[in-house]
Parts: sequence; structure tokens; C-alpha cells
Amino acid sequence: MKLYYGNGSCTIEGSARGVEIRYRGAIDIEDKTSDSFVITHQNNGIMIFPIGEGTLNDLFDYTGELKILSTFVVNSNSEKVSTTIRRVMDYTELLNTKSEDMTTKSEDLSSNHVSGRRVAKTILKQPHWENLNTSTHNAELYLQDGSLYHGAFHIHLADNAAMTGKEHTEESQDLYYSTGKPTKNTGLPYGVIEQRKQRKIQARKSSRRKIRR
Repeated sequence: MKLYYGNGSCTIEGSARGVEIRYRGAIDIEDKTSDSFVITHQNNGIMIFPIGEGTLNDLFDYTGELKILSTFVVNSNSEKVSTTIRRVMDYTELLNTKSEDMTTKSEDLSSNHVSGRRVAKTILKQPHWENLNTSTHNAELYLQDGSLYHGAFHIHLADNAAMTGKEHTEESQDLYYSTGKPTKNTGLPYGVIEQRKQRKIQARKSSRRKIRR
């Protein structure tokens, strides 16, 4: 597979189901994936994981400085796939590049990896995973008084906080686990938790197929 980035856009070529990107810099991220995928980020890592069918193509647009250091890409069988990182230079960058540098790899050129303006920290322009429901996502969530919650909820992707309502409003209430522990700040971004869950599911399916053979 090949992952392309530069000029404010990041895409992937191939049949990827999940992508983890380690990078240097700070960017505003605008999710360009379909409704079958969710993007989250933490500590200079960007996680894109599936919640439905399909594969990835357009990943995200961005403003700021982005230099991708490494990727971890999986296919529909949750198998790691070798992926080449290609940085795409914009027209202005090409004009300012010395002719003797044109034969070197794009990652080695002296450009600053900035698209548009610099930003202070990485921010998701779509910070919430919305329109979820306890009946369709096998979620066991509780209100602060300990009563089991049924109905629509959303998740704040930056800190995993689940709250009542399909979208975030002033009336949204925090939701808790059965132990009374808040869903907020579990130590891992929701994308990592969900990706690990998906890998376990795929591993069990693969084991069943081997047994049948």
C-alpha cells in the first residue's frame, strides 16, 4: 500500500481497514473518511479505525506542520500490511527546489512540511463520535446515580468521555462504567481501544476457520 500526504491532504492507496500514523508537528485535522470510520488522536499519533464496512481512501485534510514518521496499516483480516510513505510537494515547493535536489527523495528535501499556517497543537475539527445508541453498540453505560442508561450517546474522541445525547449539548450528562468509574480519561484514545477489540474479533474468526479446516 501507499500513503500520500502533503499540500494539506492525506490519502491511502490500497484496501486498508485501519491506519495508525506517528508524526511530528501539530495540525488541524478535518476528517475526510466515510461514515464507516472514525479518526482520533493522542500524543502525536493519529488512529483511523472502522465502525462499519468498506476500506479507506481519503483520510483527512490538514492545516499546520505534518511530517509522518511511521505508519501501521491493517487489512480486512486485521493483518499488518507493508506501506510506503510518499510526501506530495505542492507547486510552490517545486519552484523553490534546487535542480540538484530533484533526484533526492521528497522526505530529504529542505521543505518545512507546513500547509497553510502553523498551529499550536493538534485538534480534530470533528471532535465527537455522534449518533450512537446503547441498543446497537452493545454499550453498558450508567448515569452518575448508578442507574443503567438506555438511549443515544456520543463520545469525545480526545479523552474517551461518553455522554448522553446523540450530539453534544449543554444538557449532556457524563456516563460511567458499572464500577462507577467515569468513561473520561481511560489512558488510551478510544481508537486504540476499539482497534484492539476489532483485532481480537478477527483473531477469533481466524481461529474458527483454521479449526474447521
